[in-house]
Amino acid sequence: MAKPLRLSENALYHEIERGNRRKNVLYSNVDEKVKMKEAKSNPCVACPGHCCSRNLINVCGCDAWKIARELGIKPTDFLAFAQLQEEETPYNFQLDGSGKSYYLVLNMNEQPDGSRRCMFGLNLPRHQLRCGIYALRPIACRAYPFVLEGGEVAIKPWALCPEGVWNLDDLDLPPLQEHLGRFQMEFCIYGLVVASWNEGVAKQLPLEKLDFRPFVNYVMDVYDKLEEARDKVPTATWPLIWNRWRESMASGVNPLWSEELESTPPPAWKQWLEEIHEVVGKVVSDQLSAVSFQLSALSSQPAIHREVQGERF
Repeated sequence: MAKPLRLSENALYHEIERGNRRKNVLYSNVDEKVKMKEAKSNPCVACPGHCCSRNLINVCGCDAWKIARELGIKPTDFLAFAQLQEEETPYNFQLDGSGKSYYLVLNMNEQPDGSRRCMFGLNLPRHQLRCGIYALRPIACRAYPFVLEGGEVAIKPWALCPEGVWNLDDLDLPPLQEHLGRFQMEFCIYGLVVASWNEGVAKQLPLEKLDFRPFVNYVMDVYDKLEEARDKVPTATWPLIWNRWRESMASGVNPLWSEELESTPPPAWKQWLEEIHEVVGKVVSDQLSAVSFQLSALSSQPAIHREVQGERF
C-alpha cells in the first residue's frame, strides 16, 4: 500500500498538472532538455525509469522550494530525509546536537509488489515510468546521468543506464556544460544554507523525536528571500554566472567559500555572490532563536519522522 500523503493523490496530481502548465517556472527561459543531434539517440525515451525507483532522489533547497511554491503544496507533502550512510558532504544537515547527519530526498511510495518509486512517478503503458512534475523535477534528475569532471561533461560511472547507451559525441556539450554549471551553483548555495543551519543546531541537545519541519521551514524562508535577489540579476547575465561558476569549481574553488575575489570581477558576478551571503546571513540571524524554540517545542508534539533508507543517485 502506498504511503499516505497529507494531500490526496488525486488532489496532488491536479496540482502537478496545474503547476506544469504555468509559464513562470524558475529558469523557464532556459531549454532544460539535453540537446541531442538525433532524437532517436536519447536512451531516456525507452527507459522504464530505473533512476526513479532504484535509488533515493536527493534534493537541494532550490528543488524543494521550487516544487512547493509552484505546485502550492507543503514541502512535507513530498519530502523525506535519510540518514547519511557514507562520507560527509556539504549538503548533509543535522536535526539536533547529536552529530548525526541527514539529507533531503523525495518521498518514495511503496508499490503492491513491495518495490518503491518516486511519489511523482506516473505509470504509462508498456511498464514505462515517467515524471509527473517534469518541468519542476529536481536538479539530480535534470543532470542524470551526467556530471562535471574538471569542468568537462562526463557520465557517472555508477549510473543505472545500460552500459554504452550514452555517447558524448551525440550530445551538444556547450549547453549541457552551462546547465551543469548552474546545477553546481545551486548545490554550492545549498551547502552554505546547510552549513549556516548546522552551526546553530549543533548547540542543541539531542532530541528524542526527530522532526525535519524546522529545517524545511528555514530552507523555504531562505529561498523565498533568494528569489527576490535572483530577480535583480538581468536574465542575459545568468549564462555568464553559470559558466564562471563551473570554471571556478573546475579549478577547485567554491566561489562562496573563497575569501579572494579577482581585482576587477564582473559587477553582476560580484553582486550575486554578495547577495547570497547577505540573504543567508540575515535569515540565519533572524531564525537562530526561533530554531531553538521550535526544536524545544517539538518534544511535546507529534513528529513528522518520515526517515527513509536507501542509496542516493
